[in-house]
Amino acid sequence: MTDEKLMMLLHEFKQLGATPMGGVTRCVYDDNWSRAQKKYVKVANYYGLYCFCDKMGTIYAATTDDISDKSVILTGSHIDTVINGGWLDGIYGVLSSVLAVGQLFQKFGTPKIPLCAVSFSEEEGSRFDATFTGSRYLTHQLDDAVFDLKDTLGLTFNQERQHRVSELKSSIPICTLDFKIQSYIELHIEQGDILDQSYANIAVVTDIVGQKRLLITIKGISNHAGTTQMSGRVDALKNAVCLMNQIYLSLGRMVGLRFTMGKMTVLPNVANVIPREVEISLDMRHKDQSVLNHAFEQATHLIDSAHGTYHLTTNVAATPMDYQLQQRVISSIQQEKMVAKLLFSGAGHDAQVMACSNVPSAMIFVPSKNGVSHVPQENTADSDLLSGQRVLQRLLYNLAYHN
Repeated sequence: MTDEKLMMLLHEFKQLGATPMGGVTRCVYDDNWSRAQKKYVKVANYYGLYCFCDKMGTIYAATTDDISDKSVILTGSHIDTVINGGWLDGIYGVLSSVLAVGQLFQKFGTPKIPLCAVSFSEEEGSRFDATFTGSRYLTHQLDDAVFDLKDTLGLTFNQERQHRVSELKSSIPICTLDFKIQSYIELHIEQGDILDQSYANIAVVTDIVGQKRLLITIKGISNHAGTTQMSGRVDALKNAVCLMNQIYLSLGRMVGLRFTMGKMTVLPNVANVIPREVEISLDMRHKDQSVLNHAFEQATHLIDSAHGTYHLTTNVAATPMDYQLQQRVISSIQQEKMVAKLLFSGAGHDAQVMACSNVPSAMIFVPSKNGVSHVPQENTADSDLLSGQRVLQRLLYNLAYHN
């Protein structure tokens, strides 16, 4: 029944934002996000968990209604997706954790250490140019500038946040958080291909790469495409392309650095008008913080030389996971008669934000078929999904009940 419940819920949540291309789009504060958070509350209530919401729309499901003076074990992931993304990224950890906490609570009653599942409001940055806003808010790392950010329709982060949190208020209490977090555990698909090519089908994460994401702006002057001589143009797109080429050449020489310019906005985006402004995203990642810092220096030097400007929208340090918790995860994997692999994560996660605020944190990975993620083809074998959930539940039992 446990196995059936997880798979059934994963397929049900897949429909909340299903796209014609077979993917899922569930961006923070959109209609499908709202439906998903409300459905999450119903799942938690079924197990008798106490639900509450913070001012960002993150939902918590605890084994007690009084955790303000206690240290809790927090476990979960994020409810949002990238645009036309996969059906498992984030939501797998969200559902596995609430089921693990709920099923333990039903079977064994109140734990020695309170358990709390979490469905973070946002992690991906797919609607507004800010990432990890749910976990950053929880850990007091959120910059107030986030609230003024606008989406492509001109709606502000704060307007949409207030609207959706107000909707949730009708079914669950909205709280100002003051509980202490003893540890944070996150279950996730790997998103890479190491496990998929390995003899192991589950992994313990040792480190998470540091990440810096920039939004670069290049200015020009708009004018008629047919009447303006080539020699007199200030073409923002031409200058942006030159800058991008320089970034590719410069950063491409750095061993182990992963960088992506995946988003571009051109204004006025008209075929017969010279572009007056171009915005480019630049995402840089490395497990060695010194290499990441050097890449940032190189990139910003090139931007300055091109007379561009930039805004640092994500800045997360390369982060080791807690060693003691890693050992507890390995023990739980062995108890489930599985073989554990150690690896680092090339993707950022809420566990990284939690660890950066001195919360002991751990991550468990299950394979991604062919190493594919953030696209409709994202998938993991049912057996691997269920194995990961069993390990998580075993770990939470060991930490909260057996201790």
